Amino acid sequence: MRGLFSHAPRSIGSRDQTQTANEPPHLQAIFMNTEANQHGTWIQRIWWGIRDLYHQLKPCRFSFLVALVGCLVFLCVAQGTEILRTVGEGMAGGQWYWPRVFGFFAALILWALSSWYAARVLLYLVFPGASGAQSRSKAAEKHVPRLLGIAPILIVGCGFFVAACSYDRTAPAKFWLGLFAGLCAVLAIAFYILLILRRKWIGAVPQEQVKHVTQLGRTTIAAVSMMLLVSLLLFIVFAAAPVPVPQWLGMGTILFLAAASWISFGSLLVYFGGRWQFPVITIFILLALLFSFWNDNHVIRVAPPQEVSRASIIQSFETWYGLAEKNDGAGTLHPLFVVATEGGGIRAAYWTATVLGGIQDANPNFAPHLFAISGVSGGSLGAAVFDALLAEPNPGSFSFKDKAYDILGQDFLSPALASMLYPDLVQRFLPFPIPYFDRGRALEMGWEKAWRDTMGNNRFADSFVDLWKTSSREWMPTLFLNGTSVERGNRIITSNLRVTDSFFDADDAAMKLTSQRLGATGAACHMPLSTAAHMSARFTFVSPAGRFPDGTHIVDGGYFENSAATTAYEVVTRIKEWCVVKNIRNVDVKVIMISNNPRKPPSVPAKPPPEQARPKLTKPVTVSGRFMSELTAPLYTLLNTRDARGTYAQRAIGHEQRPIKASEAPREKNSPEPRTKDIVYFNLRDMQVPLPLGWMLSAAAARTIREQINQDDEVVQNQSAMNEVLKILPPPAR
Repeated sequence: MRGLFSHAPRSIGSRDQTQTANEPPHLQAIFMNTEANQHGTWIQRIWWGIRDLYHQLKPCRFSFLVALVGCLVFLCVAQGTEILRTVGEGMAGGQWYWPRVFGFFAALILWALSSWYAARVLLYLVFPGASGAQSRSKAAEKHVPRLLGIAPILIVGCGFFVAACSYDRTAPAKFWLGLFAGLCAVLAIAFYILLILRRKWIGAVPQEQVKHVTQLGRTTIAAVSMMLLVSLLLFIVFAAAPVPVPQWLGMGTILFLAAASWISFGSLLVYFGGRWQFPVITIFILLALLFSFWNDNHVIRVAPPQEVSRASIIQSFETWYGLAEKNDGAGTLHPLFVVATEGGGIRAAYWTATVLGGIQDANPNFAPHLFAISGVSGGSLGAAVFDALLAEPNPGSFSFKDKAYDILGQDFLSPALASMLYPDLVQRFLPFPIPYFDRGRALEMGWEKAWRDTMGNNRFADSFVDLWKTSSREWMPTLFLNGTSVERGNRIITSNLRVTDSFFDADDAAMKLTSQRLGATGAACHMPLSTAAHMSARFTFVSPAGRFPDGTHIVDGGYFENSAATTAYEVVTRIKEWCVVKNIRNVDVKVIMISNNPRKPPSVPAKPPPEQARPKLTKPVTVSGRFMSELTAPLYTLLNTRDARGTYAQRAIGHEQRPIKASEAPREKNSPEPRTKDIVYFNLRDMQVPLPLGWMLSAAAARTIREQINQDDEVVQNQSAMNEVLKILPPPAR
């Protein structure tokens, strides 16, 4: 204890003890720059002081940088705020969460200690070639490490306060988030007082010249060794068990442990660089840049190939139509549903599974009349979960909505973060790829574990094509999971059907995974079902770009357009055209649009409706800014066109689905009339609980989403949409 709270050794080289007698005392305390105090204008003196202060504080830059990153994550990034929300919502959900909260704050204190101690040690060293004592600030040496020590606690405390402000007053989580914000303030004050009083408790430590690593002091060496050992242990554990251990620790704890590890390891590199007068950190960065040519480990996982024969959209429609004629009765009106579900992380996944599952629970005849689901990002995951539930031997024995929550209500972000901050980070400094370190693999394995724990089988780890080969159902809805090509910018569609000319400028994922000699019919997406869903959900940084065998890459489908309506539009138009060619008049094509962005106004095919009351607790959906507008305008434009393309696609399919078109002849008197709307919309709104966007769904957020399936108000009309769908379906068998 004496060594841990003692001053670090004073210098590596000799320290100039000469002081200028006529230096003003207040400037001695701040800048201590003899040249600046004696010569130049006052502006020059201020600049010289800032310059000297920068060079003095530069050795503790890792403590600064990690605190800055933490500030951005927990105060400016929505996913960072969601991490803190899970702590408050976990406490609101039950007292069993106390052990995880204890680990959360223990890791936070470890981050604070690492930030303080690293700065304290490095600021009391004078590296070769550094300025002498007359240019060093005593106040900076004394107070900056203390401020860096309490900075992590204050940042997290402010993050708790920001997270609490987004809740309704009646939400239980608001109380816990406010309590934790106050606790952080108390911890910061207590920590700062402890650092001030430590010398009165332990006394001073003799100073000595330090020339070798062994002379740093036992406590410093022990502290650095302990952090390196902890980092190595976490690396091994996260690589060996990428899902269960991170989920047990929690997202916040993982981030704080990673921050402490970065500070310790980075500060050690700063020490060696200063001691050897060699750019150690620069060399590491250059090596990472060089190795990036060869160490891409984000390969798309594959499953053992099987013999398949993929159908086209028309062939699949003919199969569906034959079943509908047999089961519903020849000549009767057959509703055919095509779903477009937009991206939005776990929020989109759970809302998609809730909407589709809610309809299926209300009428089991929905699945036989659901032709295809087009999804993007989280919407694709929800679609995959729904189809996988349909493939179960006895899907009528459980509630689809309940199973959707059991599967998707788990922590998927912790495995991805743990792999990103430890094994996958180490991969950046290796010259060869290790696919086992891929953070995308950890996310997929998290989905597979959630399915296995809930359903007791490995369907999500089995091959994508097995959904249509092993199912006992006569009809399994088609999946179109939309990704984006990095190299071309067009769509890459993962589907059990052939991606033919019906889809404009879209690549077939199956053709990129298998040999070209098999052709489009013999090729298939031989990959785990979790990987197929991830093909569409590889969004910024948390999920890396996936690499095909030919070296090209795929990212989130939302980069092209986030609504999935483009692909749904092409499916709908192709079926309608074929019905006209074959004079099929008893198929009523319906479109279900599933939107999950509570800050996005509803899409309509015609002119906008009258202005309605906006949802509570929302922010504008449009991203804009005035800072550096000449430089940032192109970036804002690219960001906003992503949503604009989705809105355009939604309105285009709405226009296609209008009942009367100018180019069509009037309906014949004996033609079946559609009994419901041709397009229905399911939307979300913000309520008492903010809805998450990342890969973690709290119980409170899930409950808020689930309750909206039966809600009609001035913002959403989900109950009406549900009634429209159920109205046209054949009644369930008694």
